[in-house]
Formats: sequence, C-alpha cells, structure tokens
Amino acid sequence: MRHPFSALLLFCFSLGLASAYAQTPSLGADAHKLFDKGMNALTGVGINQNDLNAIDYFRRSADLGYAPAQVVLGYFYDTGFRLSQNSTEAADWYKKAAKQDDRLAQWLLGRLYYTGNGIPRDLSAADTWLQQAADRGDPFGQYLLGGVKLERNDYAKAAEWFRKAAMQGLPQAQQQLGELYKQGRGVSTDKFQAYIWLLVSFEAGNQSVSNELQLLEAELGSTQVEEAKTKAHELEGTVTRAVVAGGCTGWPGEFDPVPTPPPPDKQRFCR
Repeated sequence: MRHPFSALLLFCFSLGLASAYAQTPSLGADAHKLFDKGMNALTGVGINQNDLNAIDYFRRSADLGYAPAQVVLGYFYDTGFRLSQNSTEAADWYKKAAKQDDRLAQWLLGRLYYTGNGIPRDLSAADTWLQQAADRGDPFGQYLLGGVKLERNDYAKAAEWFRKAAMQGLPQAQQQLGELYKQGRGVSTDKFQAYIWLLVSFEAGNQSVSNELQLLEAELGSTQVEEAKTKAHELEGTVTRAVVAGGCTGWPGEFDPVPTPPPPDKQRFCR
C-alpha cells in the first residue's frame, strides 16, 4: 500500500504541474506576441527600429505557424525588402499561410504563379489559389482570376470576376470590364456601359484609358456621353477604392496591371 505521505507528494506535484500548464501561454499566443514585436521593430522610429530583430521575430512567429508572419516573410522574399529576393522562398511562405485560409496569402501565391516571376508559370495553380481568394471576397484575387480566365478565353467568367473587383474599386478591373463591354466579349456589346466603366477607371487615376474614352465619345454622341458621365459619377460614390477598401489601399503599385503586394503595415487591413 502506498504511503500516505507519498500520495500527498504526488497530489501536490500534480497540482503544480496543472498550474504550470495553465499559466503557460499557448503557441498561438506566443506566435502572436512575436509577430507584434516584429511589427514594432519594423515600424519603430530611430533607435526603436531594428530590421534584424524584426526579421528574427517574424521568422520565429512564422515557424510557430502564424499565418500573418508567414505572409510578411513571403513579402520580404517576394519584393527583396529587408531580405534577398527569392521567389521560391516567397512561394513557400505564402503557401504555408494560404493553406490556413489566409486570403491575402492566397492571392499573393496565385499572383506568383500567374506572373511566373522567379518560379515556373502555372496558370492552373494560379487559378486554384486565386479562386480561393476570390471566393472569400478578395478584390485582388478576383481581378487576377479574371486575368486567368481572359487568357483561357473564358470571357464570361472573366467579365464576372472583373465586375466583382471593379465594384470593389480596382481601376484596372474597371478598365478590363469596360473593354469587354466595348468588344462584346463575355457580355453583350454596350458602348454606353463601356464608357461608364472606363470613365470610372480614368477618374480613379488610370490615364491609360483616355484615348479609348475619346473614341467612345465620338461614337456615342454628346447626349449619351453626358448621361454616361452622370451615371459614372453616381457609381463612383460606391466603387471608389478609398471608400470601399477599409484601409487596404495606398501603396505604390496597388493599381498596376499586376498589383504589387501590400507592405506589412497594410496587410492587416487586407484580410
């Protein structure tokens, strides 16, 4: 029979062990704290900014499986910011986060496959990952998925995804939708609608559509042009990026034909 004193020691030991487990933060909590430290080191001012510390914190957080940290590391490798540019490493980190249903990682990974910048171009892989981001409402995923469908001559699907991205304020998607209306691809030919969407894109800063607008003005005539301008200005109240983005806007290259990845300080608004 076990000695009463031994049983008491075992009981106390069990209580202490349980207490220790209760007080130990979860790996998720640790990963989050490491990520926050990384952001503080990355965005701090003067002596508070330390790129080496930031990278170390992000890598430790990413190694613990924290998706936002994995995306930041992917961004560093993708853009060559703070780390040597390496698209293969970028894709690896994006994929880890994308498999956790991080929609930002999904469109960034799809973008790499779509462009083939530093990795083999793969439209099927691009389609897979962009579809996941697009289905979750990501405008960049929707726009790039439209580009994949366009390359595959699936004009109806391209128009569908360009429209969704256009309604979320991407001027490059608004341009693509306008051009499909002008050409009658995937939608019925409608020069009036084409003018509206191209004008919305132009007003958002896309100067590349100016010649197309002039040609359409000559075809439509002054009465229809004035009506289209009115409708475009009404539409701008709900499809301007600054209105609908929720903070996920305002970085160089956001409105390029192939959008650039949002920097770390913007990424939290893009999920």
